[in-house]
Amino acid sequence: MEFGVFMGGSLGPRPWPEGAEAKRLRRDVEIGIAADRAGFDTFWAPEHHCLEEYSHSSCSHLSCLAVGLQTEKIRVVTGIFNLCPAINHPVRVAEQIATMDVLTHGRVELGTGRGSGSTEVNTFGVDTSETREMWEESIRAIPQMWTKDLFSWEGKHFSVPERCILPKPVQRPHPPLWVTASNPETIEVAARMGLGVAMFNFADPALLAPLVDTYKENIRHAEPVGAFVNDKIMTITPALCLEDGQAARDLWGDATASVSPHFTVYFDTIPDNAAHTAGIPRPIPQTDLRAIIEQASQVPEGQGPLATGSSEPDFLHQNGICVGNPDEVKATVQRFADAGIDQLVMIPATGGVPHDVTLHSVAYAGEHVLPHFR
Repeated sequence: MEFGVFMGGSLGPRPWPEGAEAKRLRRDVEIGIAADRAGFDTFWAPEHHCLEEYSHSSCSHLSCLAVGLQTEKIRVVTGIFNLCPAINHPVRVAEQIATMDVLTHGRVELGTGRGSGSTEVNTFGVDTSETREMWEESIRAIPQMWTKDLFSWEGKHFSVPERCILPKPVQRPHPPLWVTASNPETIEVAARMGLGVAMFNFADPALLAPLVDTYKENIRHAEPVGAFVNDKIMTITPALCLEDGQAARDLWGDATASVSPHFTVYFDTIPDNAAHTAGIPRPIPQTDLRAIIEQASQVPEGQGPLATGSSEPDFLHQNGICVGNPDEVKATVQRFADAGIDQLVMIPATGGVPHDVTLHSVAYAGEHVLPHFR
């Protein structure tokens, strides 16, 4: 099983101290560099827009490039690069990813998606009902831009006259392709397109097994949109690995749930979240979003997907939260391995965990947890 870290520029609730945003984004890069030294395989960064408090990471590819230029081995994955042409034109995506691939000596992977919800895509005048079509058209075109000398496209959502798209990536035939998916139908579609799947699930790892089975069954029959099949399925989990398991759990208990209501409001394309903003005309002004988030924070159903309410070892183990000493973390990681996950990506910085503790946790997990699964 491969291992990664996921850093999303989360600041948590206001008020933010002066310079907190810049410090968070720089520290995310520092954690990626530490993960490289610790032997992690991948660094993932998301692309989000206007999701204040939840994520200030609006340029996934730039965060990945910053890590890639200061490391030697770790692969950097855009998780996700929004492929709606009005947000990121596919030609620009192809150019930027290829440039990153050249500068990192072939360590870039293109993770894609269509945005977390209406707050993001409405910012660019895009309706959520159009995003699936936009994403699919773009993901079919971009690999051709990398592999063809001359490329042209006449589509529904974008067109390109005959052009030589430059530069070309150094990975041959091109960097691996991923897409974010969260339900069996989307996972099946992604597998049949030959794409790696990134799942964002904070629950009992055993619940992932049927989704992994769906993916692995359908990837066998893939007709890849690129030049090859990227047969990998990953999920993410919070992680804090320290010598003293109880100290890790105490820190975790103090740091959780600060952005959970934001998830339930911003990610309104997920059916379970849609009720919080049902019937409200789009686009929703940021002032109104703040009020809706405050309301969501007051009710149990607004607390997001992350299991909270206890920091007891059994509770964390059952819910796939890798917090504790190395033996406890290994036992929880094993549950993801048993479910068939190819890559487990850890979120090592949550809430108010001090930065030096986060860096130590990454190094400690690299020394005492990762080798057990190699």
